[in-house]
Amino acid sequence: MSGYGDPFLAVDSIKKHFPVKGGYGTTGKLLKAVDGISFEVGKDHVFAIVGESGCGKSTVARMILKLLRPTEGAIFFKGENIADFNGARLKQFRRSVQVVFQDPFASLNPRIRIIDTLSEPLKIHNILPKNDIKSRVIQLLEQVGLTRDALSRYPHEFSGGQRQRICIARALALSPELIIADEPLSALDVSIQAQILNLFQEIRKTSAISFILISHDLNVVRYFSDEVAVMNLGKIVEQAKTEDLFQSPGHPYTKLLLSSAPRLKYAKSRVGESGNR
Repeated sequence: MSGYGDPFLAVDSIKKHFPVKGGYGTTGKLLKAVDGISFEVGKDHVFAIVGESGCGKSTVARMILKLLRPTEGAIFFKGENIADFNGARLKQFRRSVQVVFQDPFASLNPRIRIIDTLSEPLKIHNILPKNDIKSRVIQLLEQVGLTRDALSRYPHEFSGGQRQRICIARALALSPELIIADEPLSALDVSIQAQILNLFQEIRKTSAISFILISHDLNVVRYFSDEVAVMNLGKIVEQAKTEDLFQSPGHPYTKLLLSSAPRLKYAKSRVGESGNR
């Protein structure tokens, strides 16, 4: 655990094991996707989980989002076990914890206009009077560097970077307290990655939103996070403050990741520059 006096989110010894069917006449085994990990996330804090594909980091994200039930262990949000959430409490949790997925092309319904995509969460949670929804949607678009011209358009009319901006706007619609960003840059070109990363930084500066960043890109993790957990084969092998981990990695696996990562430096340009790519 990270040692926060009052953790915003606490993950306590969670495991997720999936049964794997054996061949004819053999006993099935368990795939230990996540095998007993713990960490805490503080308010207005960016916690990154980094590791190779298949290490279990996205499974952790899905358990925090209550899309998967842990095999063992518990996840606490503001001191409450999310396994106990149902009804109104579950709806409030869904409002407080939002997600930005990896693929902006698959994350948006191609048959629904952008105004309807961004209005939907506001209507479901009854956030605003009907007459105020359009102005809120325009505000969200402007917040992510897009204009009101996007309202009546469909997802196929936008580039990958623009679609990810729309997905971020949707995540922001309900004024969440925590955003889980699951490989939010990996489907984008490098130049667009920098723009989206700067957008996340701007959101962080202007709000008290906490982030859990799931990534295999160590450059992104170093730029954006406060603390890093390194996962390998379902376990956290090392956890430290970001700069401490990059300056003095302790675990051989962490050293291997750092030595194999290309060294890139994201330019801290103003958010919104070239924002319509």
